[in-house]
Amino acid sequence: MLSPEPSPAPHQWSTLQLTEFCAVLTGSAHEDDVLQLAVERACEALEAEIAAVVIDGRVRAHWGLAEAAAGSEALRTVGSARSLQLPELGTVHTFAARLGRGTRDFLVVGRLDLALAGPERQTVQAMAQLLSLVLRNLRALTAERGLREQEQVLLREKEREAAERLRLLEEVRNQQRLLEQLLTIQQAVSARHPLAEVLDAVTAGAAELLNHRPVLLVLADSSDGGSLSVVSGDDSAAAADPEAVLKVAGKSIASRSHVSADAVVQTRAGRIRLTAAPVSVGGEITGSLVAVLDEDTGAAGLAEQQDLLVAFAQQASLALTDARTVEAVTQAHHDPVTGLPNRTVFLERLREALAERRDDMVLFIDLDRFKAVNDSLGHRAGDALLAAVSRRISQRLRPVDLAARIGGDEFAVLLRDITMTGAVTVAESLIDALRQPFRIGSHDALIGASVGVADHASAGGSAEDLLSNADVAMYIAKKRGTSQVVVFEPQMLAETVARLDLVADLRRALHHGDLRLHYQPLIDLRTLQPVGVEALMRWTCPKRGAVPPVEFIAIAQESDLIVDMGLWALREGIRQLARWRRDFPELRLNLNIAPRQLLDRDFVSHVAETLLIEEVPATALTLELTETAMIRDPETSGHQMRRLKELGIRVAVDDFGTGYSSLAYLRNFPVDELKIDRSFIGSMNSSAEDLAVVRAVIDLAEALKLQIVAEGIEDAGQLATLRRLGCRFGQGFHLSRPLDPDAAWQHLAAARHGRLPETVPAAAGISHAEHPT
Repeated sequence: MLSPEPSPAPHQWSTLQLTEFCAVLTGSAHEDDVLQLAVERACEALEAEIAAVVIDGRVRAHWGLAEAAAGSEALRTVGSARSLQLPELGTVHTFAARLGRGTRDFLVVGRLDLALAGPERQTVQAMAQLLSLVLRNLRALTAERGLREQEQVLLREKEREAAERLRLLEEVRNQQRLLEQLLTIQQAVSARHPLAEVLDAVTAGAAELLNHRPVLLVLADSSDGGSLSVVSGDDSAAAADPEAVLKVAGKSIASRSHVSADAVVQTRAGRIRLTAAPVSVGGEITGSLVAVLDEDTGAAGLAEQQDLLVAFAQQASLALTDARTVEAVTQAHHDPVTGLPNRTVFLERLREALAERRDDMVLFIDLDRFKAVNDSLGHRAGDALLAAVSRRISQRLRPVDLAARIGGDEFAVLLRDITMTGAVTVAESLIDALRQPFRIGSHDALIGASVGVADHASAGGSAEDLLSNADVAMYIAKKRGTSQVVVFEPQMLAETVARLDLVADLRRALHHGDLRLHYQPLIDLRTLQPVGVEALMRWTCPKRGAVPPVEFIAIAQESDLIVDMGLWALREGIRQLARWRRDFPELRLNLNIAPRQLLDRDFVSHVAETLLIEEVPATALTLELTETAMIRDPETSGHQMRRLKELGIRVAVDDFGTGYSSLAYLRNFPVDELKIDRSFIGSMNSSAEDLAVVRAVIDLAEALKLQIVAEGIEDAGQLATLRRLGCRFGQGFHLSRPLDPDAAWQHLAAARHGRLPETVPAAAGISHAEHPT
C-alpha cells in the first residue's frame, strides 16, 4: 500500500540496517547500481522474498524474480494493493512507499509468509526517503557533469550554464549535508545515545538545513488525556504563539499526514508560516515535528522544506520507537498502569532511607488469583484491577511511606520509622483490604495477597538485598497458603537458592527430553483385567538422581513450568496410547491436569489437535482434575470442562474427599468419574469413619451415575473390602506399580492372555502414597 500510516509490528527493525542502507547507496555513482543495491538491501533487512523500484511506471530494478518473469511487470501496478499474485511465487504480501512527495515512483517490498507490520512499513518508508534523496543527489551530480561536458560546444550559454552549475552544486551540497545529518542521527540511535540528545539532534539538524528557522518536536502525553507539549527545540519560537504551534501539531497528528498551516499566523514578532510532519512511536502517531518558516516562502521552496521536515520527522520516529514508548520519555520513573513509582524509583528511595539509618521495613506483596482474573476477564480488566489495588494500598499508608509496583502483580512498600510488630500489622491490614471484592466492569473480582516483611538490619545496607529478602519471605508466605504474612529469616535464603536451582534443573530436563512417563494400569476389580492406564510423570536428574514427583511437580506449579510440562505429557501420553491401541483397541488413558493448564485459553485446542494428529478418539481420554482446580475459577473451569465434554473427553475428579467435596459442583460441573483419595483407602479397614466415607462416596457415585475408582490399593484386604462395597475400578501397588512403556505393554499383553502378573513392591525411593502426576 502507498499510505504512510504505520501499525504495530511483531518485531522491531534495526536502525543499524538503515544506517548501512544509507551508506551503501551513497557509495555508488550509477543510478542503476543504486536501484539494484536498494532492492537487495531492502529484501535483506526485512527478510522479504521480493523487492522492486518502479519509476515512471516502469520496473527499474527488482530482486527475487527472474529477469523475464511476468511477475516483475505485475509490480508496476501494485499501487495500494496489500497482496499480489505472482506466477513464480503465488500470493505475496506487499507494501509500497513513495520516493518523495508528489511522485508516482515507489519502492515496493513483498513477503510470502507474513505481512509487513507498522514498524517494518516505517522502515520501508525511511528506505524510500533515503533512496529518493540519494537519487536526487546522484541526478544532480549527473546533470552537473553533463553541463561541464557541454561547455566547449555551448559557449553562447556560458553565463547561464555557470549559474545553473552553481545552483546544482549548491543543491548537491545541501543534499550531502542532509544525508550526513540523517546518517549521524541514525548512528546515534544505533549507539543508544540518550533519547533527549538524539531528539535535540533531530530538531537542531532540521533547523540548520532550514536556514536556521526554529523547529520544535511536539509530543502527546497519553497519561494526561493526550495533551501536547514541546519536548525538544527552541521553544522560544513557540512562545510567540504557542496555541498556533500546538494547533498545527495536533492537526498533523489527527490527519496522520503532512500538514501545512491553513494561513499565515500573526504573532507579536511578526507574521510566520507553520508547517508540520507527523511523528510515530511503534506504529502509533504520537507527535509532530513543527517548523516556523518565513511568511513569503514560495510554493516550490515550501515543498522542498516540507520534504526535508518529513525526513527529519522519520528520524524522530526511529529514535522514539527505539526508546519503546513516549511514556519512557515523559514518565520514565512511574508505572503507566497504576501511576505508582516503578522498581527503579523505589530502590533509589530505599537507598536514601537506608543511608539515614532509621528503623525502616519493606513489604513485598504478591497478589493471589490475579492471573485467573486477568485470563478470564482480559488484560484491560487486569489493568483496571491493578490500578484499584494500588489505590487501596496507598490509602492504608502514611504520607511518609512509599508504595511502588515492582512488576506484574507484585508491589512493594517502604515503611519509615516502624517496629516489626507495626510492619506486620500494616501487612495484615493490607491483606484484609485486598481480600474485599473489587468491582471491575460488571464483575466482582475476588483476589488476595501474600506479604513478605524484611527489616533494614537483614540487608547490611543494600537496598537490592533488602527488597530481595522481602521477596524471599513473600515466597515462603505463598507456599503456606493464601493471605499469609511471613517475616524474613536468614535461613530462608538457602531454601530459595535450592528452589531456584531445582527450577533450573527441571527446566533443562524439559528442554533436553529428560522427563519420562510411566503408566499405572487401571483395573476392573471384578475381573482384575486392565481397562486403561494412568500416565505418571517421572524425572531422573543427572546430579540429583530420581526426584520424587511430589517435589518437582509442586515446584513446576509455582514457576509456571507446569503448563509446558503438562503439554508435553499430553502429547507424549496420547502418542503412546495411539501405539498401544493397535493391539488393545479398547484401552483408555487417564491424564492429570494442573489448575493452570485448565485455565489456559489454548488448553482445549491443544487437546483436540493432539487427538486429531494421533488419530485417537476423544472417548479414549480421561482428564483428571482436583477439586481445588475446579473451584479456583469456577466460571472459567466450567466453561473449559464443557468444551472438553463437547469433544467427547471424559472428566474425572481426582483425590475426591480431600478438598471442597460438594454436591453443588458435582451437579454444576460435567463430571464423569470420581477417584476416592488413597488416604481413605489406606485406613478404611482400621477406621470406621474412613470406611463410612468410602461407602458414602461409592453410593453417591452410583446415585449420580458416575464411575468410581479407588486409588492406592496396597493389600488384598483393601481389595476385598472394595469389591464388597461395589467399587468397580481401582489402582494401586497391590495391583500394579507404575511401569515404563515397555513393561506396561508386557503387563497388558500378559493380562489379555490370562497370565496376570504377581503384585510387586514399590520401587526404591518412591512412596506408595505419592500423588500421581
